[in-house]
Amino acid sequence: MGMLREPITGPSAWDRAAMERDPSWILRLTPAQAAEVDAAVERVAARGLRGAEFGREDFPLPTLAPLLARALRDLETGRGVVLLRGLPVDPLDVERAGRIAWGLGVHLGRPLRQIPRVNLAGWRDNLIGHIADQGIDYNAPNAIGSGTSAEQMPHVDGSDLVALLCVRPAADGGGVSRVVSSMRIYNALLERHPDLLEVLYEGFYHDLRGDEAKGSGLRVTPHRIPVFSWFGGVLSCNFNVKTVEQGAAKRGVPLSPRERAALDAMLALALDPAFSIEMRFESGDFQLVNNYTVLHSRTAWRDPPEPERRRLLLRLWLKSFASRPLAPDFAGGYVTGAAHDVSRATLAAS
Repeated sequence: MGMLREPITGPSAWDRAAMERDPSWILRLTPAQAAEVDAAVERVAARGLRGAEFGREDFPLPTLAPLLARALRDLETGRGVVLLRGLPVDPLDVERAGRIAWGLGVHLGRPLRQIPRVNLAGWRDNLIGHIADQGIDYNAPNAIGSGTSAEQMPHVDGSDLVALLCVRPAADGGGVSRVVSSMRIYNALLERHPDLLEVLYEGFYHDLRGDEAKGSGLRVTPHRIPVFSWFGGVLSCNFNVKTVEQGAAKRGVPLSPRERAALDAMLALALDPAFSIEMRFESGDFQLVNNYTVLHSRTAWRDPPEPERRRLLLRLWLKSFASRPLAPDFAGGYVTGAAHDVSRATLAAS
């Protein structure tokens, strides 16, 4: 097991002060770029194509595409988080928002199938997830946090990139997005808890939450997934305390004291306000995060009774066009059921 014993240098190991000093990770569309998105939406709508039914050649963005290419570079070799603001989203037109999210997403990577329970609109192959309160009990077996309004602890998703398009923010001011650099956390662990890094490199079994491949008989991941993996000259992270704890419960094998200490140390750093930043989403915001270098979470919220005022984000899981090298025991991740690559042929199929 290779282990990095030097701190990460460069922009990916940021803290809150660094992000506040240099807000260039926030990109605001110009009126001309917003109009370009409008035109692309009308183009696919005129052909009767919904989100998850077209490729990037169908959604031309002559001036915005270079900005997305820059965002992709920043996601892989920069700070790992980008916020695009000013997309022409209608809070009451979810299908239009789906076309926008998908149209931008296919300029950044190949979509992956998501967990079926987060898809409320019937978009084909579970490629666009609805992040909304679906009345699910967060503490129920196999519950998926994205279908609840509960607070979420820092974690990663099962893809290279995760993209969130805000259709409607929370009416009560909740649902605040929080992101933190897992590379900065690594540096802090090296300094404060170097004895626990070996545990994190060994990794944990994770609960598959009912999303295992049919007929596999699996309830948890078939092997330990490292929290940190040093491979091909890059450090990558995979962290989710809840699925680790539920995986231990399903296996009937409690976490050891050292495993518990390692998880607690990392979670405490991830929640440290000196490291993390918060974003209050506005309608038309498009947040992009590199799951290998950034953890994301959110605060809880409470929806009003009117459906048209309830918080709604659209989510894409993307295999990045600038994907990094990954160790075999790390790359497999949770991909045993729903989250598979979607080929161009699949997308073109009627």
